[in-house]
Amino acid sequence: MEPLVHTAELRVIRTYRPDGLRVEGVVDAHGHQHLRTALEAVEQTAGDVQLDLSALEFLDLGGLRLLMTFARSRAAGSQVELVGLAPHLREVISLVGWDETPGLRLGANHVN
Repeated sequence: MEPLVHTAELRVIRTYRPDGLRVEGVVDAHGHQHLRTALEAVEQTAGDVQLDLSALEFLDLGGLRLLMTFARSRAAGSQVELVGLAPHLREVISLVGWDETPGLRLGANHVN
């Protein structure tokens, strides 16, 4: 399957069962536009979207903001589920209160 994004640091693959994206590598300031573009590719997906972050090595605050904005922008009743989230990222999301973001569901943690 051809990735939506394939740079030296970041790879994003469209998934269909479930609908969503698998994000691999590093999302820093250089990757924000790439992540935004990949999220736009699943923006019109009806129903829930799953973002598999289990192969994510690094996600900065700007990347987290992009994910929260995407979750808020979904149609009412649609959820964005983050799966494979590293424990420290789950903690950051909870500390800043983003775990209460409408449309966001925190799925299973990343397991080493």
